Amino acid sequence: MIGMIAKKRNGYSLIEILLVLALLSSAAFTFLVHIPQQMEERRLELSAAVLLQDLREVQQTALAENVWYKIKFSVYTGEYKIFRQGEFIRKVSLQNGVHFANSPSDLTFRPTGTPDTGLTVMLASGDLERNVIVAPVMGRIRME
Repeated sequence: MIGMIAKKRNGYSLIEILLVLALLSSAAFTFLVHIPQQMEERRLELSAAVLLQDLREVQQTALAENVWYKIKFSVYTGEYKIFRQGEFIRKVSLQNGVHFANSPSDLTFRPTGTPDTGLTVMLASGDLERNVIVAPVMGRIRME
């Protein structure tokens, strides 16, 4: 048997193919399990960022134009409306799956850019929560 040449292998064995498929399917399963949670988090972050931006824009516009602006929150429809001296400007809806976790009161920015009251708007999506806070005296707006 000294003269026998080793047979060259062409292809993969069934065990090797099954092992690779098992590894790929477990990686795909792990990835797919985390997608809904990540989407929930992204929607919440986007809604909070848009609200923060709108509040700051309204505050700066009230100061620049020397008029009052009001923001009315609608908990049941998941939206808020912006008014300029009582005249409707625009409506903004929260992202799908995001809702108000509290019942925020209406917020008015005076012509000086200061709010009439302090306010915390709590947004929620699933188990996640974000707060947009308006400080009562100086009107500092921040997100937590």
